[in-house]
Amino acid sequence: MLKYRPALPSDVQMLIDLHVSMSQNTYAHILPESYLQDVLPAEKQELWQKRCAALPSPDHLIIVACDGAEIAGFCCFVFSEETEFGTYLHNLYVSPFFQAKGVAKTLLREALSTFEHSRKDLPVHLVAFAKNTRATAIYDRLGGRVIERREVTRAGNPAVELVRYQWPTAHELLEKLAA
Repeated sequence: MLKYRPALPSDVQMLIDLHVSMSQNTYAHILPESYLQDVLPAEKQELWQKRCAALPSPDHLIIVACDGAEIAGFCCFVFSEETEFGTYLHNLYVSPFFQAKGVAKTLLREALSTFEHSRKDLPVHLVAFAKNTRATAIYDRLGGRVIERREVTRAGNPAVELVRYQWPTAHELLEKLAA
């Protein structure tokens, strides 16, 4: 049985490993292999070392799903970026073995339920690759509204289309997750 808890500084390598492996697998048809193999691992190493060094942090909330000592999934809300759209769900990843078992929904419920009351009144948003149809189908089913579409180029890669999903409040997303 999975246990859900806030991330600890000691989780850093498992978070990096899961984020890198899931990104390499999920985005293989979206981003160049050279980026996924040669650049992305270092980017994620830097990102997670910085985030985990600051735990607990007023700037972000990381919830992990643990299968014994291993991390089966995680979500990360960032409170200080892109606040004009509300609270930013920056990451949501679940290892393949645990997908389609409600882990992502439970991660989101666990995280959202810890929000201060005033934060629950704010919108929640995320950005996804438009070609990541597995993820966008989930966000559609959860009632997320696409409020923005844009093409971006990063790290010298070809342009990719991003979509921004938003829920009017964290309360409403919690209701959708409970349904």
